[in-house]
Amino acid sequence: MPDIASTLSIISILLTIGALLGGIWAFKSGISRTANEIQERVINALEADIELLRKRLDELKDENTHLRLVIETICTALKSRGLIIRIEDNLISIDDTTGGRTVRRIKRIQEGNEKSSSE
Repeated sequence: MPDIASTLSIISILLTIGALLGGIWAFKSGISRTANEIQERVINALEADIELLRKRLDELKDENTHLRLVIETICTALKSRGLIIRIEDNLISIDDTTGGRTVRRIKRIQEGNEKSSSE
């Protein structure tokens, strides 16, 4: 019959192996859970950014529509005073009742400058 010391040492070895395996399992599940939480946070942040960009795009569309209407109104008002304005791509031509004509090229927006102006 085995003595009590050898039985205790076998139990101690089995408990140590069990603790190691449990520790490894806990470590892996902790890493997996942390990775999933980080992934969820990133997805939520990106979805919030996408929503913000969509709202900004809608605002810019509305602003663009408003600016087009303002330009059309200005052109109509000037036409009633004898000035005909045509905007074609990056050229603006202005004709008046005396037969005079002015053509200007629209400057491209430069970095740091949000307004475009004529030459």
